[in-house]
Amino acid sequence: MSFPEKRLRILVLWGSSHFDVYAEELFLKNPKYDFEIVSGDRSSGRSEHAASWGRLLSLRQRLRAGAFDLVISSPIQNSAWPRPKQFATCLAQAFRYFTYKHRMLDSYWAPWLVSGSDVPLAVVDFLDTSFVLPKDYPLLAAATLYFKINLYFWARRSLMPLETLLGQRRVLPFAPKLRLLTNGVPESRIPVTARPMRQRDIDICFTGNIMPHRSPDDPNPFGDLTHNPIRQDIYERTEKLKERYKVFCLNDRVDPAEYFELLQRSKLVVCTESFGCETWRHYEASAAGAVPLINWPYATNYMPFQPDVHAIYFSLIGDDFERTVARALADPTKLAEISVATRAFTLAHKERKHVGEMVIEETMREAKNVELRAKK
Repeated sequence: MSFPEKRLRILVLWGSSHFDVYAEELFLKNPKYDFEIVSGDRSSGRSEHAASWGRLLSLRQRLRAGAFDLVISSPIQNSAWPRPKQFATCLAQAFRYFTYKHRMLDSYWAPWLVSGSDVPLAVVDFLDTSFVLPKDYPLLAAATLYFKINLYFWARRSLMPLETLLGQRRVLPFAPKLRLLTNGVPESRIPVTARPMRQRDIDICFTGNIMPHRSPDDPNPFGDLTHNPIRQDIYERTEKLKERYKVFCLNDRVDPAEYFELLQRSKLVVCTESFGCETWRHYEASAAGAVPLINWPYATNYMPFQPDVHAIYFSLIGDDFERTVARALADPTKLAEISVATRAFTLAHKERKHVGEMVIEETMREAKNVELRAKK
């Protein structure tokens, strides 16, 4: 006689930032699990998931009593002690967060909640930076596994800010907890079908803002610092390719419907790095069967695209971009093969629900391994 598999009971602590595009898409829409949510709200209204002091105490007691099988936390988006600010600033901010703004702390409470229980903790760090930030050290210390987007190929490098602040002895023991994460793509952005390569009439597509969006009456005081010179350089070089190829090149955002139609019409889609190596555009393009054209990354992610199998990579040195484009467009058969392979790979491994299941399954597996090691 077979019994149905036990449904995992999962507590999710998540700040309001990227709640809809990460927390919901990775986890909450998955019917395989039972979720309870702690998340504040930065709007004028109050989130239905916000935690009162009483609820936090109750959750801590329930965790100790075994009411949950797993806790998932986003990175700390608000900290009561925002080092390295001055003491007076820290004190004022701590007062604000521990009184009338305490519901904004969200994942700040995750280490305290799991302390004293055997419930594993998975941290999902979707921030573009390749480093684990100092404010997230308590999460790293408490986590069973810490999943990070844009993790350096040698993962220890992602802990260097923490080593500088806290010292190697305190930080390095946690390096084995680091695991690769990926942006992935929401199911809603995956087209039902992809146009065959032979029916695509745009050789190279480049869209998107080089400068971050800001309102005309609120100029960015750090414009020179937030400007992306890599995107600027490749944008200008793509413009020059109009003399040789059919190019759609626009330093601006386009209407979503037009954007997804462009992906279906394009053979190569330029996916340069932004604040991190990996961008959402990687998987929006690949899901549509376009071939991502990516500059060689300085960091990696979960199940990255293989060169000349799922994407085409180019160097920022010299004229490698132009030579890479020429080689790719000169071999339409190979482009068609990559188009089919990258869409299949994306559907199999990069849809956000699949990524969320990977986080859950790998954390539960590691928790069992930790338990077995403790018994030996």
